[in-house]
Amino acid sequence: MTTKDKIIKRLPVILLTSFAFGLLIIVPIFFNANGTIEHILLILLMNISFSIISWILNITFSVYFIQPINSVAWKWLVSTFCLILLMTSLHSTTKKMFTIPIQNLWLFRALGITFLNSIYFVFNTLVDTLESKLQLEIENSQLKINRLQKELAQLKNQLNPHFLFNALSSLKSLMRGDPQIAESYLMKLSEFLRVSIGQTNDVVLLQDELFLCNDYIDLQKMRFQDGLIYETEIDPNSLHHSIPFFALQSLIENSLKHNVVSLMNPLTIRVEVKGNILTIINNVQALLTEEASSKIGLQNLNERMKIQTGQPIVIDKNQHYFKVQLTLLSL
Repeated sequence: MTTKDKIIKRLPVILLTSFAFGLLIIVPIFFNANGTIEHILLILLMNISFSIISWILNITFSVYFIQPINSVAWKWLVSTFCLILLMTSLHSTTKKMFTIPIQNLWLFRALGITFLNSIYFVFNTLVDTLESKLQLEIENSQLKINRLQKELAQLKNQLNPHFLFNALSSLKSLMRGDPQIAESYLMKLSEFLRVSIGQTNDVVLLQDELFLCNDYIDLQKMRFQDGLIYETEIDPNSLHHSIPFFALQSLIENSLKHNVVSLMNPLTIRVEVKGNILTIINNVQALLTEEASSKIGLQNLNERMKIQTGQPIVIDKNQHYFKVQLTLLSL
């Protein structure tokens, strides 16, 4: 921040403190002197002027100073010296303003200037310290945000390979069983990928995620037919909430990945949304032999939720059901 920027930013404080100290200094002169009102106001104006100059000097030296003497003591000493030098150059013309008898008026004024400048110097140094601390906190926060955004980007980059791995595994199974359905599945998968890959936002409206999941369920019903039951209970007032993109889809995919889905043993996936809580639950029909898995589904989603909402997913499971809850974002 430049000297000009600092002066403009602190201008209200500069004017207020300069006027306040000017009044404080003029009080004893007002009660002990026999000068006119014009005379008293002139002294007040002079004190205010020196206060403003003191502020400007201290702000200037806090921004620019010669190395290697860039220290607090040197800044105070030089700003005080400049003020005393200015006062000395004006002393011969302004000493007549002081009607109170003082044996060494120059020394009295020099001490007063030193005391006044010390107060402004300390105040300005404290403000600089607080602003530097605040700026450091802002920079640290920005670095943290950048790091989280980078982590989020890495997690998002894992989504498509993870989804494609499972989708291609499903396609391989269909090709062995029913090539005609496999062809339809491939066409619908291509359309689904076109829509999903075209989405660039980190979070989407819940209603948009639900639409995407409906397309995904249609895709899976081509494979599982009536062996897959999909139910929803959505509070209409919750549709304006947001959710990390692909979050619900990845949970549905996880249910299909780890359970038996057949006409004899239908898998029921139910999605409920109440307020800002989304719950997805499925009956447990564990596979006897787990398929190859990249093991990143729930872990990926949990990390994304912590980054984007500050809340991890909550998992509740037993031998009968598997339930996941996540917190939606409010716009």
